[in-house]
Amino acid sequence: MKGLKKIALVAAIAAVSAGAQAELKALDDSTMSEMTGQKGLTIDLETKWTIGEFAYQDAGLLVLKDLSMGGNPNDAAGNSMLDNIRMEIDIAGSQAVTGGDASLKYGFSNVKNLAAIHLLNGNGDADLEAVAAGSLALAAIGDARFTGVSTDGTTGDAIDNEVIYGNGDLKIHFTFTDAWQKAGGYADVSSATGGTFTSETGAVTSGITLGNVSYDLARQIATSAVDFEFSIGQIALADSGYAADGRLGTEEIEMTNHVTGLDATANTTTLISDLSIKGYLGPADIHIENKGNGFGAGTGSGDADSKIHWDSFFKVTDLDVYIDIAGVQLSDIAIHNERGDTTSLNELTVGVDPVTGLPVTVNTASFGFAHSKRDIYAVKDSVLNLITTFSPTTGENPVGFVDGIAINTRFKGDIDIGALSFGDTGTSIGAIYLTDVTSTTNWTISAH
Repeated sequence: MKGLKKIALVAAIAAVSAGAQAELKALDDSTMSEMTGQKGLTIDLETKWTIGEFAYQDAGLLVLKDLSMGGNPNDAAGNSMLDNIRMEIDIAGSQAVTGGDASLKYGFSNVKNLAAIHLLNGNGDADLEAVAAGSLALAAIGDARFTGVSTDGTTGDAIDNEVIYGNGDLKIHFTFTDAWQKAGGYADVSSATGGTFTSETGAVTSGITLGNVSYDLARQIATSAVDFEFSIGQIALADSGYAADGRLGTEEIEMTNHVTGLDATANTTTLISDLSIKGYLGPADIHIENKGNGFGAGTGSGDADSKIHWDSFFKVTDLDVYIDIAGVQLSDIAIHNERGDTTSLNELTVGVDPVTGLPVTVNTASFGFAHSKRDIYAVKDSVLNLITTFSPTTGENPVGFVDGIAINTRFKGDIDIGALSFGDTGTSIGAIYLTDVTSTTNWTISAH
């Protein structure tokens, strides 16, 4: 009964927030505790921005022109703002148990609550019932011998649980404000007439209610809740004569169509132009550990005590770019996780093997999103630096180390390249499809 009370409260809060725009949600402590098990801060936001020019100056310059970020105006909702985003900010406490003040939302853990709201409204969809329980393969998850999940995107996928964090850790969870926004919002789908949803293929479904929507349709609506569009007009190199005071300088980089060629009046080289990215954002998590400063005790041993963990789900539906310096046009690029292994990088322990006694671990569902996880932290004495001056006593060239920042990234998903052409002909050599791409890339960045 207590669980139903919490779910009903979540539904009520969703109804109130559906019409809100970019405002701080002033929830009292008792409401917060009932809804999340924590005190904390909830912020709903919307944004749209443009930057005429960004320049990094060393001796010469790297110049980025005409940057913009917002919602996808071609989306069915037609809203050019990047909106429907909720930030939930918490600092974990000492109660390191499930449901305690260190147990916080993570990844897709909240979809169980969303499915439960549909069940409370009379929806008898078996898949939604399974989602509310945490998996689309209830019998399998309940079996300690279960050693894997189906990868067909509809059955067998385990769902993220909340995660227990360290005492004093800062956690920021990004999710949607209203999961039903693309069907008209909670106000519509909770009414008798229902909401209307237009899919990416243009199919229109009307009369959608919390009680009648299928799992497949509910998934389409929820996973398209936050749409975005990002663009850069030009990325170029410029010599030291280029001035970046505002947008204009002594040798302004001219925006030119790559079909007619690069403007040769300035000492510049365009690397890429006409970069456009459209897609959808899934949940994201930023976790900052409370383990002291970034260099360790004393001289430090290389790794930071505290790290920033940044975990994000995203889907790119259309990416176009012209690589001017190579004369290559890439069009209709998509990044997702809808083929082959559709699970995420996250792992979930579902039981113990009765024979070996070892934990049985499976990867959780990605819900069609590509998944990226990165760790960011300070490193001391990380990069070997050959000092250019000779030692005045020995005449030798001494060596030393400099500090830096480490950025370690893992990725999992599928990549499609719809068209690839060379030069300005616009004639594609064909399409390329990469399935089950996994990668690990570690960077250490320092000054020299």
